Amino acid sequence: MKTKHNKKRNTAFLFEALTTELTKSFISQDKKRTDTIKKIIKEHFTKKNALGKELDCYQSLIKEETLDSYTAEKLIHQTRVEYESLNKKQIFQEQSKVIKKINHFLGKEVYNNFVPNYKNYATLSQIFGGNLPVRTRVLMEKKIIDSLVAEEQEKDLMKPVDSLVVNSFVKNFNTKYKNLLPEQREILERYITSFGADEPEFRLSLAKNLRSLQEKVRTSLNMPEISEDELMIENTKKVLEIISNIDPSRMSESELLKVLKIQKLVSEYHNDDD
Repeated sequence: MKTKHNKKRNTAFLFEALTTELTKSFISQDKKRTDTIKKIIKEHFTKKNALGKELDCYQSLIKEETLDSYTAEKLIHQTRVEYESLNKKQIFQEQSKVIKKINHFLGKEVYNNFVPNYKNYATLSQIFGGNLPVRTRVLMEKKIIDSLVAEEQEKDLMKPVDSLVVNSFVKNFNTKYKNLLPEQREILERYITSFGADEPEFRLSLAKNLRSLQEKVRTSLNMPEISEDELMIENTKKVLEIISNIDPSRMSESELLKVLKIQKLVSEYHNDDD
């Protein structure tokens, strides 16, 4: 008999649903709601507490670079060992506190937020639970292994990296797109170094950046060189449409590249105006 997955008792789902809600609250300029969500995340998902440690187990098997089969199997085994060492009673108590705060301060609609990796999180929850028949557990682990070894042209990654990798990545962008502006470098470094409990801060920062870019591009429509040129007006409106379609809660490298290009465009607008 198939066990129904309780997403409210899935720490990774709770975290992702809250970070998505954080982005939505900021975009709607609901400061009180934004502050409430940030407080819940900071109180319950730090790396030192039970939910933060459990979240790390989930994310180690979701947000990884493409691996070979041996390494993927070893990673699953080691993660299960780590998971077994966690205090399950404490996890349950912390989840209950988070659920209570969501229900009381935010509303149950938070649980309806779209979480891209939900199916994998549900599978991992059952694997970690340890009550599955051996055959079922092995087949579920194979699904996770397949997702880790599958080759993709592009993965939506937010993972810990050292300064050497950061510098290398920035150097590649510098080579391809000339010198990065300070604001481009800042958002790029935030993207490639934000992970785990730090992700909400990056997404919130990105949402602020997008709103600022949108305001600046909209203001540029009043510049004579734009307002007096039908083609420039049309192109500027297209840029505004691109910005409005960027979702801070689901940032990929291709979307990040759009933001970097728009930052450069806005900078050129203002430099020409000056």
